[in-house]
Amino acid sequence: MTWITTCSAPDLGHLDIPVIANYLLNLVFVNRGGSNDPQVRSYVHSFILGTDKALRAYNAGRVLLINYTQSRNSTVLLLHGLSEFETCITTAKRCLSLADRMASHPENLEIERTIRRLLDSYQRTVRPIRDAIEHMDEDIARGEVGPGDPLMLTVSQDGAFLEIGKY
Repeated sequence: MTWITTCSAPDLGHLDIPVIANYLLNLVFVNRGGSNDPQVRSYVHSFILGTDKALRAYNAGRVLLINYTQSRNSTVLLLHGLSEFETCITTAKRCLSLADRMASHPENLEIERTIRRLLDSYQRTVRPIRDAIEHMDEDIARGEVGPGDPLMLTVSQDGAFLEIGKY
């Protein structure tokens, strides 16, 4: 019997991937999306490349978990899918940090206060999960991980959410 029988992660395949291609086409053909400030331009490029990476990892993780649910308990598919979601989470956190830096840069276009608050809210939600993924070794060393606590990102048995530690 498999660990999960369904994966309820929404399909994000409809999003434009790679985002960087769309950005570069707009930059080259209609002169939109660029900045003359090299630091802002670097933030934008890093953000877009990170967004592409996060979307690819999410979609790959989702497909792997769906394939796992249809397998005869091919645990490798489950573990590979979860590692893709770990990549997605850590990359999304980096993208949110880049967005925050862009929003506060004096040479960047002003970002509406509501959007900045939303970005901050996302950052507060994602950071502890990313930190749990990245710093699990420290939690183990401090004795904060007990029997039955997840040692890595895992998926709930109903396939509805990911979990690690107390998150």
